[in-house]
Amino acid sequence: MSLSVTNAARQPLKANTYYQNTQKITRDTDPDSFSAWLKDEDKVCTDGKDDGKLSFGEALTSFGKGLAGIVKTAINHPIATAATVAAGAALTVATGGAALPVMVAAGAAAGGVQIGYGAYKAATAETDGEAKQAFETMGNGTFALATSALGAKPALKAAQNAGVTSASTDGGVIKSLAGCFKSAPEAIKVSGANIKGNVLTWTTGKIHANSNTLRKNQVKYMSKPNEAQAYRFNPNGTEADILKNNPGVFKGQDGNYYVPNKWNPDSPHLINTSKEQMIMMYGPDDMAVCDAGIFKGSYVDSTAFKADGALNYQNPSNLEYGKVIDVTKQAPGAFKSVQSGTKVQTLEGVQTVNDGQVIAIDHAGNPYVTPASNIVKRNIPLEGYEESFGKLTAQK
Repeated sequence: MSLSVTNAARQPLKANTYYQNTQKITRDTDPDSFSAWLKDEDKVCTDGKDDGKLSFGEALTSFGKGLAGIVKTAINHPIATAATVAAGAALTVATGGAALPVMVAAGAAAGGVQIGYGAYKAATAETDGEAKQAFETMGNGTFALATSALGAKPALKAAQNAGVTSASTDGGVIKSLAGCFKSAPEAIKVSGANIKGNVLTWTTGKIHANSNTLRKNQVKYMSKPNEAQAYRFNPNGTEADILKNNPGVFKGQDGNYYVPNKWNPDSPHLINTSKEQMIMMYGPDDMAVCDAGIFKGSYVDSTAFKADGALNYQNPSNLEYGKVIDVTKQAPGAFKSVQSGTKVQTLEGVQTVNDGQVIAIDHAGNPYVTPASNIVKRNIPLEGYEESFGKLTAQK
């Protein structure tokens, strides 16, 4: 990109005027738009009147660039961006998810401030460059506000699991976002307690799924054979295609896809269309959704299992969309009895083991807290663990 002062001896190919250090300069050629945006060199007059007034198209373009502002930040400041993401992830893990409502509320508040500030700057802009920057700022704020709103409900769910009692997942996007602000004070308090507790348990090796302490004295088991039918959910095509190609699936008023929940009709099972999912069918009206990773390590081909006990685990990515297959649950796992009050870092956040509960470890090594009675009811001990397994019946 070359810059030159306009003169009679040389006619620029296309003169775009902008101000830099209060000196009027022209650009000979249109810059590469993406490169110029990254370097913040796109704030130029393109309508011949550098008066701070933009056409609808110009304003929309700048606003759209603001929506993708995180890309600019990541490219221009990769180390700082990576550090921020890492810090957020570390805070989430350290607090067991309790801090998420605070993070969502902070993001929404910052987005609102950006939108307001951008609107003010757009109204008072004296040059097109200032106006474009203002609309980009509004785009930045809108992105922050929108992503915060979309993440509000999952944040509240994680915080609820981490012990934030005021975190309620009832309601839609707007109510959930308001709920993050409402639960923020308690979330801060619980986060502090969880950080303190988690640091102690991590350093002593009592909380991590792969710690030697959690591995010791595990009682291993296999789930009782449970036959079912299943098919790989097909998320492709139009709404009509999805409903046609996936038996039993229906679309909710919120636009998401579900399968009915026999045991709680008012809370159907949500299908996460962004992930590989298996639809489980235990009977004509008894359906469920299973994550592909869990399915792959839990369900075997029923024919081979019945014939000679072969454990041919089924990989969803190798199955045809919509093809119903017969499977038998044979999920390996283990449990460990611990003192009541022990905190455990699970995929759902920090959970506390209460009386009558144990730490269970699934086939992928992920711990979770469950009643001892469930272990006895749904599983059988592997050879050599019968005595320890039987002691669960004495749990309160």
